[in-house]
Amino acid sequence: MKVSSTSSKLFNLSNSESNLNHLVDTFNTLNEIREQSLSISREVVRDCSKSIRFMHRNDAKGSEDYINSAKEKIDKLNRLCSEVSEISYAGYVLDAEREFVEAVMFYSFEVNGIIEPFANFNVHPSSYIQGIGDTIGEWRRKALEHLRNLEIAEAEKYLNIMEESIGILNELDYPDALTGGLRRYADNARSIIERTRSDITNAFINESLRKDISNINKDEL
Repeated sequence: MKVSSTSSKLFNLSNSESNLNHLVDTFNTLNEIREQSLSISREVVRDCSKSIRFMHRNDAKGSEDYINSAKEKIDKLNRLCSEVSEISYAGYVLDAEREFVEAVMFYSFEVNGIIEPFANFNVHPSSYIQGIGDTIGEWRRKALEHLRNLEIAEAEKYLNIMEESIGILNELDYPDALTGGLRRYADNARSIIERTRSDITNAFINESLRKDISNINKDEL
């Protein structure tokens, strides 16, 4: 009986060591995937930031090149996340997706005059709607740029796309747990749109006054 007990204990210890080794191997693999996905996410954010900067300089080709680079990395990120579903919801992965949506959305409107549909992205739906919210800020920058050049009609074009975008967000009445905090994004977007509308209205009034004064001066001459 004693021999049998000792053998049993040795067997249990062997099982415990094997179990621990299995766990260590599994976590090592998970950690490696995490490190890879973190690095790729950072690269995606950098590419998207550069794409947006190029588009603000009206360099569509440069913007497209960085979008294509980011797209390849997003696809790679998705393949990694398919191995570990938990990582697909990591904050840095969702940030990369959101930045990618913003870059593509900004580029697509500048080049094709459209809001790029969700079906064309391989991202979480929450990343898509947050990307829309972020793009509204970029469209405000473009509107202000046109206002500085007294191009009021062009500025209004951006106000229109901003209002169309907020319309999409307003229709999505779902809990924040599903949308990633949509209410906060929508509130911020509405604030940006109202400021932009006010800026355009003031610019229109000032330009009308300037024209009236110019006409009066011409009549007096």
